[in-house]
Amino acid sequence: MSSRPLHVTFVCSGNICRSPMGHVILTQLIDDAMLSDRVTVSSSGTGDWHVGDPADPRTVAVLEANGYDGSAHRARQFTEAHFDDVDLVLASDNGHVRHLRQLARTPEQRDKIRLVREFDPAAVAAGTLETDDPWFGGEEHFVRCFGEVEAACKGILEHVRGRLEMEQG
Repeated sequence: MSSRPLHVTFVCSGNICRSPMGHVILTQLIDDAMLSDRVTVSSSGTGDWHVGDPADPRTVAVLEANGYDGSAHRARQFTEAHFDDVDLVLASDNGHVRHLRQLARTPEQRDKIRLVREFDPAAVAAGTLETDDPWFGGEEHFVRCFGEVEAACKGILEHVRGRLEMEQG
């Protein structure tokens, strides 16, 4: 068994819309499953435009409307060094996957990168694995994004449980 918690991180562009949603939702699911001592969740962006900023107010509002608290979020940037501390890197779209693969120094680090929606069976069945950026849209875009991310987080929780069971094996 690993000496440190399994670390899952979400990545989007500026770490103020999609990835904070994943971070907040999965953290709550992990807490509810009583796995917070075995799993760490974080998020960051590929760019540094918003480092230190809170999540977009529309992100915080849609989270709050659905029973989650995103008010404490502060944006940070994903760097090459983060690969050393994470086990699963969840990218919002294929552009983020490409960026992250360029940062990865080894095949093992590249193998940590997945799309968030790969863990939502309905998204896989529909072939829609990217999470569209709601930034340029209105409230309905944030509501849609929330639904996509929350559905994926339920699958991510099951994936994490499976990994933890394998480690105990």
